[in-house]
Amino acid sequence: MKEIVDRTMLNNYIAQNRIEKIFDTKRLPFRLCQYDRGEILNHIRDANSCLQFVVAGAVQIYAVRSDGSRYPLCYVEEFTLLGDMEFCGEGELPFLVEATEKVLCVELPLYGCKAALLQDNTFLRYLLHSVAHKLALISREQAEYSTLEERFLHYLQHDCPDGQMNGVEHTAIRLHCSRRQLQRLLKSLTERRIIEKTGKGIYRML
Repeated sequence: MKEIVDRTMLNNYIAQNRIEKIFDTKRLPFRLCQYDRGEILNHIRDANSCLQFVVAGAVQIYAVRSDGSRYPLCYVEEFTLLGDMEFCGEGELPFLVEATEKVLCVELPLYGCKAALLQDNTFLRYLLHSVAHKLALISREQAEYSTLEERFLHYLQHDCPDGQMNGVEHTAIRLHCSRRQLQRLLKSLTERRIIEKTGKGIYRML
């Protein structure tokens, strides 16, 4: 993670995403930070210490099992708020938020302003919306298809340009599975002549 000390760029992202409209509280100490692919956004520092508005890039949210393994929950490539559940008091959430590409966040350090935000009705209403949206997104993506094969075939038919998958790692992220799980599925579907491989990491429906 690195802070980008560019007030014009910061103000542009705040204006583009109407971030100041989320708060009644004025003169908040926003800053702009960059995370590279593979960095964990919520383990860089105490997750309770700031709010993070993702304004560019995409993140993958994982649950962490008791044995330390990860279970993909959802993929987010839109403006979103991180740290909302922690702000509500859930300080020990077993989640990891990983940058799947370069990510820019408008961050709000909470030291010195959390007491004011707890009295900020506009922000608290947005916080409720943010938590509800995230829970709905996770529930919908987990419940829509019962198997990885169903999720993959739907993704191939409806989300891939010209019905062609390009890139195993990117697709695994989108489908909330491991690379190894996806490779096994691709092998099975290829053998059953449901899809065919047309290049390195490139598959299309037959």
